[in-house]
Amino acid sequence: MVSIGIKGGNTVADCLSCPARPRMLCAGMEDRLLPRLNAVSTGVTLQRGESLFFEGDSTSHVYNVVDGTLRLSRVGADGRRQIMGFLGTGDYLGHTSRSEYSLSADALTDVKVCRFARDDLMRLCQENPALERQFHHLTAGMLDDMQDLVFSLGRKTALERVASFLVHQLDRASMSDSLPGQLTLPMTRADIADFLGLTLETVSRAFSRLKREGIIVIQQAHTIHVEDRPRLISLADGDG
Repeated sequence: MVSIGIKGGNTVADCLSCPARPRMLCAGMEDRLLPRLNAVSTGVTLQRGESLFFEGDSTSHVYNVVDGTLRLSRVGADGRRQIMGFLGTGDYLGHTSRSEYSLSADALTDVKVCRFARDDLMRLCQENPALERQFHHLTAGMLDDMQDLVFSLGRKTALERVASFLVHQLDRASMSDSLPGQLTLPMTRADIADFLGLTLETVSRAFSRLKREGIIVIQQAHTIHVEDRPRLISLADGDG
């Protein structure tokens, strides 16, 4: 059973005042059409450690992340876990042609999402070209991220992978109210290692080297500050 806390459906006023709207699926709808999207959506809140859905659950709903960080994971036939990604504000998940989810989504922080019945949302997309364009934009962004990940895992060294991960997180933070260069990483070093296909020890050594060379300052376990962004980007690109 899905471990989530569900609140009442969002009001249109909530949608109009939502600070995340420019990055959300609803960015593709005119204000006057929001009631139609609102009618098929439900606000869902999760506390840190709760799951939005599990691998094998029915794919009856799709989700748009309003706030917080979700971890996507999948368990192989050998029982080992693979981290498939980390999602934040604006990210869209759950859309698939399969009848069951092929991964699990867990909250690394307190999380808020908008939940849509998949069939209802697809009907609205067919009726509203602007919404359909935004839907395809979000889907294309997910495919781009997947291609970048495949490239990073296949061609880059361990240090380059860690640097690429941090650059990606910086790019995402630039779209929020975070201080320049400030990164809050709710995932553990083990999560990062699993995501990048590295060992925990290798990731720890990479962070230590970046700190030693003055590229980052580790302020707390989950908070770092990037002191030398050009150098970090150079390492990520293999020019270090």
